[in-house]
Amino acid sequence: MEIELYYTPHTRSLRPRWLLEELEIPYTIHAIDLFGGERNPAHPLGSVPAMTVNGQTMIESGAMCHWLADRFPETGLAPTVGAVLRPAYEQWMFFVPGTLEPPPFEILMHTRILPQKDRVPEFIGYAEKRYQRVLHMLAQQLDHDGFILGATFTCADIMIGSTLNWLPNMLEPYPALQAYVQRITSRDAYVRATEPVNLAVA
Repeated sequence: MEIELYYTPHTRSLRPRWLLEELEIPYTIHAIDLFGGERNPAHPLGSVPAMTVNGQTMIESGAMCHWLADRFPETGLAPTVGAVLRPAYEQWMFFVPGTLEPPPFEILMHTRILPQKDRVPEFIGYAEKRYQRVLHMLAQQLDHDGFILGATFTCADIMIGSTLNWLPNMLEPYPALQAYVQRITSRDAYVRATEPVNLAVA
């Protein structure tokens, strides 16, 4: 299987890179200087991530992670279809793009990403309130020493943990979430997945 990942640091493309490192399967990484204005030739919108598998292109980080985790069931990174924990796994996989991600992304858009002239400060307070509500609920789910499904680390933890790391300062009122992020980002695969990539050789 030939896998190529089109990647920009500090974006959602960390998710499939982290998962590929957890799977310990070979892949080629193509660094895209997205913030420098480079367009990703493998993505119809020029964005990241994109992943090709034997020449077939996938977009959307959640879809890539969902497919990869199911493709290698022996790793245990996704409960098998029919397993008791599969419904909860599906729930948390979709919780990230549907519920967890939108508020912090809106905050980032209007504080760091958009040009100053396009930012709308009024959006920030509302997004922060929405995010705090979600974080409070998630902290209750993670008020233990394990992972989102209990004792076993899964791809859902990659989805959740990578998103919580976007705005670490907002986790300060939630020690359980801080401890959770620390646990999962201490994994060897995460460390490898965050190693610098030379954007000049993309």
